[in-house]
Amino acid sequence: MNICLIMDNPETPHHPVIGVALQKLSQAHTVRLLDVRSSTGEQAIAQEKAFPLADLYLLKSHAPQALEVAHYLEQQRATVVNSWASSVACQDRVLMAERMKEANLPWPQTTFFPSLEHLLSQSLSTLTFPLIIKSHYSHRGDLVGKIDSAEELQALAPRWNNEPVVIQAFAASDGWDIKLWVIDQQIFAARRRTPLTPGASKEDIPLSAQELPEEWVHITRAIGHVFDLRLYGVDLLMSEHGPVIVDVNSFPGFRGVPGADNALVALVEDLLSSAESAS
Repeated sequence: MNICLIMDNPETPHHPVIGVALQKLSQAHTVRLLDVRSSTGEQAIAQEKAFPLADLYLLKSHAPQALEVAHYLEQQRATVVNSWASSVACQDRVLMAERMKEANLPWPQTTFFPSLEHLLSQSLSTLTFPLIIKSHYSHRGDLVGKIDSAEELQALAPRWNNEPVVIQAFAASDGWDIKLWVIDQQIFAARRRTPLTPGASKEDIPLSAQELPEEWVHITRAIGHVFDLRLYGVDLLMSEHGPVIVDVNSFPGFRGVPGADNALVALVEDLLSSAESAS
């Protein structure tokens, strides 16, 4: 059967998880790449039209043009994982906050501003510091940081003044992020020092399935249901009030996650089998 990976990073075919999974899949299937990094959405769609519709598309890109291609392909009744709608919801932090609130999941209070300039024009005395500031849309090189004062916030203006942003309530934690990765129903997990700590180690300390509290598992599976995700990553931190979700990533790289390549291959085979049965 035919598999197409939509990507925007030239390193993806050599990735220690994604690349290995693609090699394993190519032993039984035709695997091709749709690299959109130098294309507009229209150009990428035209490029894809030169090929027969694949049996399965893997959307390993958050670039706007990749999302345009995915949306077009779904209109042609192609199967895209994760779907266009699911991927968009994981990039739009305002939409994500709305979904989390509707599902009663532990997500920080989030307020949107059409630009940093607009935020700075408001009364800064009404803000509670520290706070977390992020770009409205998650993208490579976006704005994410902990702000401790009005002066720190104002110092962002030269670079980020026109950036649409959200601010979130800061949740004090125990200094660790809980990293959870999901491939279909399989959950992988690790601890990592929070990046908000200067000089924090990026080393992951793996957690076994037996070490995962039921609450973490429930939250992680609920996110997959709410956002309709088959491949995703979740970042949690432990606050004094319990776990708080701080990020959801549609189709992460699963780098350093033991067994992720085999789990990814198994999911793709299952999806292809389902597609073949339905045809």
